[in-house]
Amino acid sequence: MMRRLCAGVAAAAAVAYLTLVPRPAVTEAGDQKWGTIKGRIVWGGNDIPERPKLKVTVDQQHCLGKGDLFDDGLSINPKDKGFKWVIVYLAPEDPATPLPIKPELKTPKKKTVELDQPRCQFEPRALAMQEGQELVVKNSAPVNHNIQWISVGDNAPGGNVTLPPGKMHTIKSLVAERLPMTVRCNIHPWMEGRVAIFNHPYFAVTDEHGKFTIKDAPAGKYRIVAYQEKIGWRGGAKGKKGQEITIKAGEVTNLGDLQMGGQ
Repeated sequence: MMRRLCAGVAAAAAVAYLTLVPRPAVTEAGDQKWGTIKGRIVWGGNDIPERPKLKVTVDQQHCLGKGDLFDDGLSINPKDKGFKWVIVYLAPEDPATPLPIKPELKTPKKKTVELDQPRCQFEPRALAMQEGQELVVKNSAPVNHNIQWISVGDNAPGGNVTLPPGKMHTIKSLVAERLPMTVRCNIHPWMEGRVAIFNHPYFAVTDEHGKFTIKDAPAGKYRIVAYQEKIGWRGGAKGKKGQEITIKAGEVTNLGDLQMGGQ
């Protein structure tokens, strides 16, 4: 009888102890949660810079057949100051620490990214891609083009390929670099663009209103970086480290309007 009573007291004490002492928190796989980043890159000056008319000296009948061409190296919406073709991406607080990547995003869903030259300008002017993707360069124009890609990294040499009308060329094995790769057409020397390559999926290129969205980003403190071919880093030399942000788990972190250039 006494043994049964003692056992009952011990069991009750154990239940009370487990009720009073908090259990360890249950975490998601890898202790990492995810959220969405959105925002807008806007021109920071009062006056919108004009887009100069391009001096077209080759294949004028085709290039100018639908009107003049204008330099879109600085493409800013005069109505809302939205800054187009800005490459925006996430960076870790510590450069030596890689970004956590949501498992299903480690391998790119799309195998290829496309760049075209329909009327003597690159479309799009700027694009971003992930390691493992291939860059397919098209020539949908009725005139010859070429694609010259110029890398800043020693481990990613460039190249130069002629593209007759209707042809395409696939550039493979591109690797992540600190700066975007430059692309040019030497036949039409005013043609230029940028291709950024990342070893993670957390990047975007702004639209005609300067908007960008980055989904399934790791929650926590990180940095948002913006780069534009004519201006360089948002915030100058210090800007290459980016602006510190806190990404909310399971929510949309809206960064609002981020000014760039014009100051």
